[in-house]
Amino acid sequence: TIVFGRHKAVVSTQSTGIQVCAGLPGGVEAAVHAARELFDDPETEALVLVDAENAFNSLNREAALNNLYVLCPEAATYLLNTYREPAKLFISGADEAILSESGTTQGDPPAMSFYACGTMPLISTTNHLEGVKQIWYADDSAAGGKLQGVKDWWDTLCINGPAYGYKPNSCKTWLIVKPQLETKARELFPDINVTTVGRRYLGSFIGSEEGKAAFMEDKVTQWCKDLRQLTSIASREPQVAYSAFVYGLSKRWNYVCRTTPGISAKLIPLEHVIREEFIPALLHRIFSCEDNLRDIFALPPRYGGMGIPILMNTADREYQYSVRATCMLKEAILKQENEYYEDINNSHEIKESIRADRNLYYSSKQSEILTSLQPTAKLMFQLAAEKGASSWLTALPLKNYGYLLNKQQFSDAIALRYNLTLKDCPKLCACGEPYSANHALTCKLGGYVSLRHNSLRDSLANIMRTVNCKDVQTEPILLPVNGMQLPRGTITGDQARLDVSARSVWNALERAFFDVRVFHAPAPTNATKPIPAMYLAHENEKKRAYNARVIEVEKGTFTPLVFSTSGGMGVEAQRLIKRLAQKMEGPTGQRYSDSVSYIRKRLRFEVLKTTVISLRGDRGPRLRTHPVLIQELDLNLEPYG
Repeated sequence: TIVFGRHKAVVSTQSTGIQVCAGLPGGVEAAVHAARELFDDPETEALVLVDAENAFNSLNREAALNNLYVLCPEAATYLLNTYREPAKLFISGADEAILSESGTTQGDPPAMSFYACGTMPLISTTNHLEGVKQIWYADDSAAGGKLQGVKDWWDTLCINGPAYGYKPNSCKTWLIVKPQLETKARELFPDINVTTVGRRYLGSFIGSEEGKAAFMEDKVTQWCKDLRQLTSIASREPQVAYSAFVYGLSKRWNYVCRTTPGISAKLIPLEHVIREEFIPALLHRIFSCEDNLRDIFALPPRYGGMGIPILMNTADREYQYSVRATCMLKEAILKQENEYYEDINNSHEIKESIRADRNLYYSSKQSEILTSLQPTAKLMFQLAAEKGASSWLTALPLKNYGYLLNKQQFSDAIALRYNLTLKDCPKLCACGEPYSANHALTCKLGGYVSLRHNSLRDSLANIMRTVNCKDVQTEPILLPVNGMQLPRGTITGDQARLDVSARSVWNALERAFFDVRVFHAPAPTNATKPIPAMYLAHENEKKRAYNARVIEVEKGTFTPLVFSTSGGMGVEAQRLIKRLAQKMEGPTGQRYSDSVSYIRKRLRFEVLKTTVISLRGDRGPRLRTHPVLIQELDLNLEPYG
């Protein structure tokens, strides 16, 4: 993949313009937009959508490799070495493997690019016909123009295609024709299907409004069915169901929105299922999702939401974004350019413009929601939007990495995130105080405050060992002060300890000390402060206690690491994570961005799990809050004498 990736731009240049499957971003969307614009052109009489028989496996491999030396010699040697000998294909339940001797090998990373180059000679045989424009995405070919021109293109494809391993299947090929030309079309194309309504193309629809409405009705019906199946899973495994929704179902829906215009009204039934069935199953509670909460859930996680979109509100906007992002490639397709050189700067400007539009939309929605929330709910919503606070939501539920939550943990985590009432909780804490989430996270009975702190401390130490920091210690004892004058407020006890120390974190061989604090933002001592001030206050408190002693006595550096129970972190902790990510690039080979993401997720899950454990963890027998008189006790004693 790495070797072939170096030649991706060359391969794309040689094939893109008509065949758009070689790896350029938005290739399939550009093909759909081009086909729709081509068919809607008043000069176009018909559009043929071709289906080929087993095209990927039938590609003439020998011819494709020979042609590749002419079209793209930079990648030819790599592909020749890959396909010189047939690959073995193993079938479940079979005793012997079969050989892949033709076509592209299933699962091969450069298979699409290889297929694109392999079909270019065939495409060139049909590219000379006047009045016809053809569009290819892998084995899905299409051509539009005057009826006679489309007929000539189809005949040429049927004659030349088999030699290259491309065998058009007339039974599954469709001709979309303008209504007034249907009779003529059926005479010219007696062997293929003819329609005036339209037809599905690359996951979207090309044709009349009536046909599009029927297409969307079928789609939404199937989507609702799929979502209800996922809802049944959500009642047992909500985290798994949520990940499947965000990274699976919603992506398929969004693609249709990006490639099909004017479908917002058709998505109302889907929104009803999301609101009334799927979200209640995720939250493990029976309730009707109010508009305000639904708007919050529709925001991306980085804005404090859950990324469960209201498609009927976003469909038209996503379609316009797709049109803007693929405009240059679409124009190249319609101009039938044999080579396409992407304007990198222009593409970057368009993408940045779209990203800015999205961020502006979500920011305005976030601000609108904030004005309608009560103070506590507003604070929790702002905390949910902090950097890193939502990393647990965007992580796949991988057990080996410790990212898996049970349904109780997931439900409690969502309830904490959005200030929802916790289910099935006692009225009184074991300490005798009224039970609430805020109390459970600050009550020291049961040792859960220490558990949260120690778990995070140990994870940080392990990460430092992973990135080859030296002399990593937990709870190191500081050197005695021996009468040295230190600023007022400095802890000077002989047995004073910090949480973690390590060498070569900031500078080679220099010893760095770290002290961890996890605070609960809605606690009375924090709730009145702005969120940045909360972190700063706790950092400054730690610095007043230890900074001077570490610098003057230990001759090292001190960094306070402040985290909140909602998953945010202070400036000093963010700086440390970035430094550890830089050091992780060397020994692990991970990219910096992936390293930062991994460290944030790992620490976030440590905080999250210990936080939800403290909500329902056993705190021992309930303590009595008032004295009991001895005469009130029934000791079942026998009278004396």
